[in-house]
Amino acid sequence: MIYESILEQLSTQKCKLTLQRRELLKILIRAKTPLAAREIYDRMMKKYPSMSFDTVYRNLSLLQDLHIVNRLDFQEGRSRYELNRTQDHHHHLVCLKCGGTWKLRACPLEGININNTVPEDFKVTTHRFEVFGYCRQCRQ
Repeated sequence: MIYESILEQLSTQKCKLTLQRRELLKILIRAKTPLAAREIYDRMMKKYPSMSFDTVYRNLSLLQDLHIVNRLDFQEGRSRYELNRTQDHHHHLVCLKCGGTWKLRACPLEGININNTVPEDFKVTTHRFEVFGYCRQCRQ
């Protein structure tokens, strides 16, 4: 259902529904955690071995511009990407050793009117929040 909804959104934005773009969306929909562009590329190469890495990057950039994909920075020297499920607003716990990520169960800023804490000439439209530490396995 989410796949068809995204295809419809792309269609209304006059974006081509290429086979590679469709496959990239399927990979992001199935992903359990945010993926790096290289991880997406590696998965896509199984089906499209002649595809370039630039194709993945261009598609991720387009999908990010259309607010279909979120780019996340977990301070590990690379960005990760996840589907923007607006009904599933969440933040992440990030292990500094293994790079694993877990969703926080609640938004720490929920219930706070953030606009009351910033200068009146600034309008907040979104926010990101990541917590860094060590997972149970890496602590042992």
